[in-house]
Amino acid sequence: PPCLHLPRKEGKVARIFKQRSAMYMRVLCLAALCVSASAFSPSSSIPSLRSARHASISPSLSAAPSLGKAMRSGAMNGLRMQAAYGKTQVAEATEKATGTVIFLHGLGDSGNGWTKLRDTISVPHVKFLCPTAPTREVTACDGMSMPSWFDIEGLTPSQLRVDPEGIQQSVDHVLKIVEDEIAAGTPSDRIVIAGFSQGGNIALAAAMQAKVPLGGAIALSTWYPRGIADKPDAVNSKMPIFIGHGESDPIAKSEWGSKTFEYLTELGMPTEGNIYPEMGHEFKPAQVTDIKVFINRVLGTQTTVELPKPLGMTLEEGAEGEGMVVVSGLKEGGSAEASGEIQVGDQILAINDKIVKGQGFDATMDAIVAAEGDVSVRLNRPPADRTIAWTALSQEEQDRRLNTAGGIIKVCTDRACMNQGSKATVRWLTELTPETFSVTRCSCTGSCGKGPNVVVSGKGKEEKVVYETNSVGQAVKMLMEEFELSVDPTKVQNLINPEKNVEFAMSDELVRQGLMQTVDVRSSFAGNRF
Repeated sequence: PPCLHLPRKEGKVARIFKQRSAMYMRVLCLAALCVSASAFSPSSSIPSLRSARHASISPSLSAAPSLGKAMRSGAMNGLRMQAAYGKTQVAEATEKATGTVIFLHGLGDSGNGWTKLRDTISVPHVKFLCPTAPTREVTACDGMSMPSWFDIEGLTPSQLRVDPEGIQQSVDHVLKIVEDEIAAGTPSDRIVIAGFSQGGNIALAAAMQAKVPLGGAIALSTWYPRGIADKPDAVNSKMPIFIGHGESDPIAKSEWGSKTFEYLTELGMPTEGNIYPEMGHEFKPAQVTDIKVFINRVLGTQTTVELPKPLGMTLEEGAEGEGMVVVSGLKEGGSAEASGEIQVGDQILAINDKIVKGQGFDATMDAIVAAEGDVSVRLNRPPADRTIAWTALSQEEQDRRLNTAGGIIKVCTDRACMNQGSKATVRWLTELTPETFSVTRCSCTGSCGKGPNVVVSGKGKEEKVVYETNSVGQAVKMLMEEFELSVDPTKVQNLINPEKNVEFAMSDELVRQGLMQTVDVRSSFAGNRF
């Protein structure tokens, strides 16, 4: 009887529904990866991406399994290797370029939108190179063609590593860009390789494989390229690395970022970063300040000075584990002091064009001793730590800031003022003031009322306490009244309501479609700091 066939028919329908649902969710997951990777793309790009996604969900997808097999075949691997890379977009530095960031986009994106990082990060002497991945069929997207640094079969660690040939091809492409940049006159130690998601994976792999000392690497919302680059080349064993990851990331799990940090730290590499609460697989304003600080430090102001021997300066090992050598003192009347171009705290990058950055004290001294005649010293001057406690500065540094800084601002961070938002006030003032200003923390300045107290002073300015600076508006008002400092209204808007700046980020597609809720965040921003 017909009714006896009903369960069989229901089972078939259920299986088809299950297959289609799994396929639909897989495509949506990858759409999230693509859309959120376009952190700087205009919203007008979304409909076309949606159209492609929905057009792919059709009966023709029944051929997807055979397509997946074909893509894993030797013939398809041959096609992967022939993929042509897109144009590298260039965002020139707003001042004379002395450093370069090579930034790699995520799956389905292009280099074009990420050139806006130059203005967002705003380091005037650094230019940005933004390559575009080749357009290829991606197995995990059921054969849809899109810019992709390598093929993936899904979102598990093993599925993300099925195309080592494609990964290596993209690594070689990035290292060729590094090679060309060096040939154009940029020292290798003034180059940072960075990337988001799939691009972050390639950035890490390329930085670890590089045979020349690099300035650093930045990996955002990504995973470690195991099996491709398990250890750095010896010249980059002390290369600084920044890791950034969203705690609510539904694509690249936050623990992947933590494990990457732990692994690099175990290798002895100076690694830092953050797990950002309430952030998914995206690029958001919370990362901008951290990345800017990192780039400013590793690609600080560069100076080259010709000095006769004796040099007249004392040197010492810098921060533990970084292999940097810094100027710790200037001899009165010596060559270094007479040049007027060297300061205590400057980092030694190269001696007579021989890069010694990250190579340690002995290698630097050997290069100086071996130099004949005048010595060419190339130095990096990282910006002063603008959030350090004032009392942690030496008397010499305090005096230097008082005499040379555009202004001195100290924010009370005692418990009462901390409860009134002093950490936010430090961040606001750091963002709103020029690099010439000194923004530091200080201890109690009196009774903390509705907001943290701020102490202002500077050259020719009597020290004064400004009470209850507990909002961006009040911070702007204080800067105008105390220092006659005009503030960029765009920066103010970004601090007040960063989500309204559409150039910063786009929420995950899964969350936007209501198919997945964000994960509850219980840990604090400070507690997530690497």
